Amino acid sequence: MYGGMTIALELEERTGTSLPAHIEGSNALAPSDGETVTLRFRITATDDEALEALRHARRSLLREEWTLGLDPDEPSLEEAVFSVTDVVWTVRTSQREACLRKLGELTARAQRTLAEQPLGTSPLPRR
Repeated sequence: MYGGMTIALELEERTGTSLPAHIEGSNALAPSDGETVTLRFRITATDDEALEALRHARRSLLREEWTLGLDPDEPSLEEAVFSVTDVVWTVRTSQREACLRKLGELTARAQRTLAEQPLGTSPLPRR
């Protein structure tokens, strides 16, 4: 990576039929039918610029979802709960692979943003 900045998402998967306690009461939508899986990803970022690149990539993917729409039964990134340290996403078991692909794309976009920026500059203006 350019300038030594990196970002990674590490998977810790939990299977169950209810939401984990740390997101109870949030505005995240709970899957209404069938077996669910809770995907928890630990965010490993080397600095604030890496986190900002991840935020930018997330906003970009959300804009694409809102503009292009979702395929039937495709999970929305909007339902994932993001914090500075992790991402938690509870979805139907049938949506697991689509979630993994979507988070892979999120990480790849963040890495591209970091790779394209000049050393010592922020990837994007902060909002």
